[in-house]
Amino acid sequence: MTTTTGSEITIRDAQRADVPQIHAMLGELAEFEKLSEQFVGTAQQMETELFDRDGGPSAFIAVDAECGPIAYAIYFENFSTFLCRRGLYLEDIYVRPAFRKRGIGKRMLQHLASIAVERQCGRMEWCVLDWNQNAIDVYEAIGGDVLPDWRIVRLDQDAIAKLAGK
Repeated sequence: MTTTTGSEITIRDAQRADVPQIHAMLGELAEFEKLSEQFVGTAQQMETELFDRDGGPSAFIAVDAECGPIAYAIYFENFSTFLCRRGLYLEDIYVRPAFRKRGIGKRMLQHLASIAVERQCGRMEWCVLDWNQNAIDVYEAIGGDVLPDWRIVRLDQDAIAKLAGK
C-alpha cells in the first residue's frame, strides 16, 4: 500500500524530491523535542539512507493539496525473537503544527498499520518522550501500550567505536 487519500490530504511513499521537505520537518521535530543540538544529519545523508541502501529505512509523507508536504513518518523493519516475526519500528512521526488536531497523525499511523498488515508483522513499536502527554494520549487512544518498565539504551558513534576496540 503506497497511497491513501481523504479530505485533500494524500499519504504516499516518499520520493527523492521530498527529501528537502522531510529534512526541514526533521529540523522542526528536533526543535520541538528540544534536541536541535543533536540534529546534525544532512539532507544528502537522508537521501542516501532512504533510497540508495538496501534494507534501510522507508518513509511516507502526508501532502496537503494546497500546502505541499505537512507530515512524515520514517520506519524500518525489526524482529521479535519471542514472536519469531518481523515488525515495524516507527523512528519518527511528525505533523507540522498548523495541521495538528485534524487526525493526520492517526491517519499516518493507520497507514503504517496497513503496511504492517501487508508484511504480516507481529507488532509495531516506537518511542515517545515522557513529557509529550498529547502524543501519549493519542497513542493510548489507538490501543498503544506505553511500556513503563522498558528503557532505551543507546550507544553513540564514539561509544560504538570504543566498544568495538577501534
